[in-house]
Amino acid sequence: MICSLTNERLLDYVINQLNTFFPDENDISKELIRHSFDIALKRLEFCFRPIKIPGYKKDGETYFNHLHTDQYTQFLYFLGNQIWLDGGDEKICSKLVNLIRIISGMFVTYKCKLPKIFVFYHAVGSVIGNADYSDYLVVFQNVTINTALDQNGETAPKIGKGVFFGTGAKLIGNQSIGDRVSIGANVCIYNQKIPADAVVTNENNKITIRKRKKKECLVQQFFLDKI
Repeated sequence: MICSLTNERLLDYVINQLNTFFPDENDISKELIRHSFDIALKRLEFCFRPIKIPGYKKDGETYFNHLHTDQYTQFLYFLGNQIWLDGGDEKICSKLVNLIRIISGMFVTYKCKLPKIFVFYHAVGSVIGNADYSDYLVVFQNVTINTALDQNGETAPKIGKGVFFGTGAKLIGNQSIGDRVSIGANVCIYNQKIPADAVVTNENNKITIRKRKKKECLVQQFFLDKI
């Protein structure tokens, strides 16, 4: 993967931001997060590799630009999540959550199990709950996905592969969303199961659910892989 900064400069960049924005007595050093940092970059490369929208390729190779807000937000999520998975200091994880909020206005915790492959697309103001996600997720701005449990006490809602959340979409409750579902702008789904290959729209404040007519789902526009 081509990066706009060398790994060492990127590590310095993140640490400087954390220590500047959160100047408590717990300064962060490279040694504290280097292992998790390296794994987070590998996870980011795997995530970005199938993305085909502009900005994610350079000279035919996967590209990460630290000044691309969506890309940097995804990296900070991977870093916080990896530190947590590695049993690291949760204070650092919390600082990374807050850094994401400062940079993009998004809320996504380090405990959230986002899929291996997803895209935040100028997702300013979105709230990403601890749902059960699948690959090829696309999230636009001002999206809300809540945290819930199903009848068996398992993480909910369950979101299928290749689901698109348009601007202002809201998913509330614990009902599942099928594969390749497109949820349009300002749609609010409340405790309603959505079947696979459905298109959900808000037409004059009325929610309409219909079978997709096009051969490919909307999310296919974002990824090289067949969904």
